[in-house]
Amino acid sequence: MSVNTFQHIIVTRPITTASPLLHRLAALGLHPLPFPALEIVDNPKIKAYFQTFTHSYFDIVLFISPTAVHSAMKLCALNTLLWPTTQFIAQGPGTAKTLMHYGFTSIIVPENNYSTEGLLALPILNQVKGQKIAIFKGAGGRDALAPYLERQGAQLSRFDCYERRCPTTNIDLSTQIDRPKNSLFILTSCAGLHNLAVLLHFAQPMNKPDWRDCHLLIINDKMKSLARELGHKGKISLADNASDDAIIQCILTLVGAGNTP
Repeated sequence: MSVNTFQHIIVTRPITTASPLLHRLAALGLHPLPFPALEIVDNPKIKAYFQTFTHSYFDIVLFISPTAVHSAMKLCALNTLLWPTTQFIAQGPGTAKTLMHYGFTSIIVPENNYSTEGLLALPILNQVKGQKIAIFKGAGGRDALAPYLERQGAQLSRFDCYERRCPTTNIDLSTQIDRPKNSLFILTSCAGLHNLAVLLHFAQPMNKPDWRDCHLLIINDKMKSLARELGHKGKISLADNASDDAIIQCILTLVGAGNTP
């Protein structure tokens, strides 16, 4: 196969976070298109929580996404000097990279599994009784981490910094893509997948093109089951995780281009 196996590769990440992946795909000679299936907006209720935040102390501060990092920095000017002995945890390498952009250096990241299970496998989260832990995240989502930590005796503070919404888009993919079967859509969350099904009318497909035939690149079996429930009938491929490296490696494997440079 060649890199032309896919007519287009559609990146469904929010417009605020899609650029790095779009640039890397273009550099590989692929044909990426932005088609956001998620819109990120600030949680208007969260600002009041930060009036006394920096006067508190936390043993562990955990960030679930790069967006959560940006939100925390904007809302409370969090920095490495605030609590010198605090342990900072990032759920994945993208989140860790964003923290480093803000000057953080000692960051704990799961080695391979960037899911909730990967976080809970970290030794630092196995003995949390009496520990004060702050979690920066988006509203909603799976939310299995916080209840587990509370059951283990942690004193938890949740900060739902942002909300995810289905965007209103005027992008007509049918003017650029005439063969959904030859198009690959990258999705890294159930929320994004559900929104894509809404935006492309999976429930009431148009005769031409039928977007249910597109090839999906997702990150877990839960998303695969949801795709079928929503009416998708095309091919599905699984990346190891939601990182850019894992996504690109999966794509290169699909097109037979070898290993990620």
